[in-house]
Amino acid sequence: MFGGIFTSLLLFGVLFGALRWNATIFDKTAMIVLSISIVMLWIIPWGIFVIAPIALAISIVSAAGRQEWADFRKRRILTAILLVAILNIAAFYPTSIPEGPPEWNEPLATENPHAPSWPASEQYTWYYDGAVIGMLNTRTPHTFTSFGQTSSTLTLGVMMGMHNERLRQSIEIINDKFPILDIDSEFFSLFEIETESTHPYGGDEYPVASFEVKREGFDTSLASVLVVGFSNAGGELTLLSITRPITSNQDDIFEEKIVLQYINYVKQ
Repeated sequence: MFGGIFTSLLLFGVLFGALRWNATIFDKTAMIVLSISIVMLWIIPWGIFVIAPIALAISIVSAAGRQEWADFRKRRILTAILLVAILNIAAFYPTSIPEGPPEWNEPLATENPHAPSWPASEQYTWYYDGAVIGMLNTRTPHTFTSFGQTSSTLTLGVMMGMHNERLRQSIEIINDKFPILDIDSEFFSLFEIETESTHPYGGDEYPVASFEVKREGFDTSLASVLVVGFSNAGGELTLLSITRPITSNQDDIFEEKIVLQYINYVKQ
């Protein structure tokens, strides 16, 4: 939460300074629209990807608005660039440390060398009950709201290939535990499985996504991945991923046992 509040205050400060600095006429419209946009980062799902087009449309919807764009175009463009830069820089703000219930014992790894440096994240990895469990706390620079935070972050992660990089550690552990599978951790692909977007655990609904792990160029599924999202306001998201080899006899695709262990632990 603190990271999101700090970033918001910084955005307001940069916004005011950029519009006021050496300005003979203060651009009140841009100040109002962009201030509201910063507040909307705490409310609107998908965050900046929805807010930016709406803010632009509002500012040019009238003839007066278009005239203001002609008068303040350069300053507005510079201000927008600065605000986006602040959002990206603030994404390096450290996240909290992942935690797991005592049933999982000690984590096999407390860092992931394959994880991208941006946005900031912390990942712990366990091996328990025949599955590799990853707990990832990551920044969500595009939004501070918990609404739609998981789905938008997962979609962006797939588009940018971030999930593949973060999953490499889990694949390496599976190879160590199940050498017969021999999944190349540098040459595999994730294929999303169409399923319900949320699932009830302990009476509450949580966002979920399911994937198959396949060798590049082959159609045979070698492992399954379930991702459960735990959204938080303030720009930090917790993702619980459970990677299970196809040789496992586990038939609960929603991994009720492991997910409930985590939920019960964090609710204590």
